[in-house]
Amino acid sequence: MEPKIKISLPKVLHYLFLCLTLAAGLLFLLDLASSLGFTGHNPCIRGWVTTIGDFSKTKNGELQVFNWGERKFVMLELAGAQGLLQARYVAYLFFQHLQFALIAFVFYQMYRIFRNIDRGLMFREDNTRRIRMIGAAALAFPVANVVAARMIAGIAYDAGGQQIATAIPSLLSEQILLGALLALILISLAEIFRKGAFLQQEQDLTI
Repeated sequence: MEPKIKISLPKVLHYLFLCLTLAAGLLFLLDLASSLGFTGHNPCIRGWVTTIGDFSKTKNGELQVFNWGERKFVMLELAGAQGLLQARYVAYLFFQHLQFALIAFVFYQMYRIFRNIDRGLMFREDNTRRIRMIGAAALAFPVANVVAARMIAGIAYDAGGQQIATAIPSLLSEQILLGALLALILISLAEIFRKGAFLQQEQDLTI
């Protein structure tokens, strides 16, 4: 009689996060290659900006009401690779693609955690370390997103001499606050895993 293959949720998540890691890594490389001009067109700077529409004033001229709802995708195509060597372009590409890298990094850490769990290795020091790293990435992602959004807004404002009215995102946005809260939760979860790993070691020594 052939043995039955046991399919558990940790095993499914193990392979799911492996596929997500590979997909995120592939998207990261494709997007970076496209930005650098390796896919058949010129290098470019691109991203989403919030433009400012019409506004109105009160009679005394003190209150201005802006329309912030215009989300537009902008792309600045450069003549060659030398055009990317400006400091703010390099910095923008770094923070823009750091977000893709962080997503792939989190998927990879989840893949390693569930691979351990699938093998019956739940409370281990490396699982604790990986959860802490996921917490750090959860905070770094919105920070990189806000910095990249501010930079592309500035680039779109004066690119090519065009005065495009763009809204500069706040550095203290709710994204960073939510990221900090998520990081705190994950670090707390990592502490639970650390305590569990310690108790597991004590139990193994007792046996």
